[in-house]
Amino acid sequence: MLSEKQIPFEVTEIDLKNKPDWFLEISPYGKVPVVQHDDAVIYESAVINEYLDEVFPDVPMLADAPAERAHLRIWIDFCNSRLQPGLAAVMRAEPEDFDAKVKAFEESLAMLEAHLERSGQPDPFFAGERFTLVDATFAPAFERFAVLPRLRGYEIPGRFPRVKRWMAALENHPSVVATATPLDDLLRNYMGFLPERVRAQVA
Repeated sequence: MLSEKQIPFEVTEIDLKNKPDWFLEISPYGKVPVVQHDDAVIYESAVINEYLDEVFPDVPMLADAPAERAHLRIWIDFCNSRLQPGLAAVMRAEPEDFDAKVKAFEESLAMLEAHLERSGQPDPFFAGERFTLVDATFAPAFERFAVLPRLRGYEIPGRFPRVKRWMAALENHPSVVATATPLDDLLRNYMGFLPERVRAQVA
């Protein structure tokens, strides 16, 4: 969001295994990201994104019409409440539960694929040529998919071509490239999700 809107910013890295007291004071959930802007401290990714879009409106990232804004928010919620938890469930799955977690994850991918097919929107982004808050929300989620082949031996199936095309467009978008997390860092972070039996095999 900050890069897309060309807003200058400074990044402070937080060790989530050893969170400093000052961070817990401003982030009651103990989660990142947190944005401090003037006297405002905002946490929770979806809330941060909407705050930035309101405070820095020169590059708007939601639709003008209320119904269209609501539609975009529905898919933002889909990413946060279904797709990302589904990914986490696959990563945490014990071997005997793995297929069931993958099936549930792919059901979410199928819903997304069906919407992209129905919408008839042109490439490259969710709503067409314009990069929106939906794209800003899905980009880091899609980025994390890269850990699946390495840590769980799972690839996103070819039967989701529109999802994969959107993933590729986001991966190559300048503001996404500028803020991408290195794969080694993602792998290190997601190793902690793996069940002990699986982690021993990967290591």
